[in-house]
Amino acid sequence: EALPEAVYTTDAEGRITYYNEAAARLWGVRPELGKSEFCGSWKLSWPDGTPLAHSECPMAMALKEKRAIRNVEAIAERPDGVRVPFMPFPTPLFDENGELTGGVNMLVDLTERAVADETTQRLAAIVESSDDAILAKDLNGIIITWNKGAERLFGYTPEEVVGQPILMLIPPDRQDEEPKILSRIRSGEPIDHYETIRRRKDGSLVDVSLSVSPIRS
Repeated sequence: EALPEAVYTTDAEGRITYYNEAAARLWGVRPELGKSEFCGSWKLSWPDGTPLAHSECPMAMALKEKRAIRNVEAIAERPDGVRVPFMPFPTPLFDENGELTGGVNMLVDLTERAVADETTQRLAAIVESSDDAILAKDLNGIIITWNKGAERLFGYTPEEVVGQPILMLIPPDRQDEEPKILSRIRSGEPIDHYETIRRRKDGSLVDVSLSVSPIRS
């Protein structure tokens, strides 16, 4: 009951025999014990929106196949219309003779992860559509991402530069800049509007105002 995640149990036929308060909050309803089957959600669907019948949900699969079901996701729709993405962990229970007696399921709310994924996708779209040249490199100076603005400015496609050292963009007489930049980034120090010169694919030089910021996990 004290667990923060939704937990409930069923008998061998899938009738819900117990659920904690976290499960009631996730479902938005309080199913009737001994009658509601397989899952207390008002409605269920797969992540792509395809309706999911309670009799085909992960808990039903676990009881039918007599095995734990893992690495699946689904969406519970509450009566108020709120949709909650979740990951279930249905596990069948057996008695000392190996006979199926029921199942236990934990539902992990993935709402925060879904919001984070949407935010990440939105930020990625902003970066990709920016007119400014934006690239990312690792702490060894290896290019790991490359946007359209960088492609326009330097003339390289992502396939040509990702995995290559950033030094390919730096003129020979300015190669000593990169170790200093990496040193500051490793210490978590950003570099704002540093005016310098970089080299395009065709060998021509271009004046740039360079900003470098550390990426944190």
